[in-house]
Amino acid sequence: SDLVPGIGTFVACLVLPLECGILIGIGINVIFILYNVARPKLSFELLLTQSGIEYLMITPDRCLIFPSVEYVRNWVNKHSIRQNVPVVVDASHVYSADFTTATVVGSLISDFQQRQQLLFFYNLKPTIYELFKQVSAAQLVVYYQEHQLENLLKERNYSQKSEVA
Repeated sequence: SDLVPGIGTFVACLVLPLECGILIGIGINVIFILYNVARPKLSFELLLTQSGIEYLMITPDRCLIFPSVEYVRNWVNKHSIRQNVPVVVDASHVYSADFTTATVVGSLISDFQQRQQLLFFYNLKPTIYELFKQVSAAQLVVYYQEHQLENLLKERNYSQKSEVA
């Protein structure tokens, strides 16, 4: 990842005055940094509860802030539509969020409600929970212990949808 800005800076310094070459190198590096901020790594895993109910666990690797949140929303929607099971967003690694994130999470919750698909947040930090609650208080479902998911699914009368062959 440092090779491209390094080579770009070197070539720019050979062709242009040194100051301009360094500024071009800085610009290339900033573009790489912004791209990485806007595209967090998201992993997903199809898991089972103790009673055998299948759910999709989605885990972002870092904070959800303005540049990345729309990407995350689209990614979560795409994978959740494919699986058609309850979705759990594991927020263990999410240490910060902004108001734009809260607004997009509200939209994500609406997307799930329109599809009548369940969405839960696991291990959401209290400060982030307060922020999300401002936008979508009634629909936001958060839990902090793994066994609570089973109870949440029962409260919502969810049963595994069997696939017709």
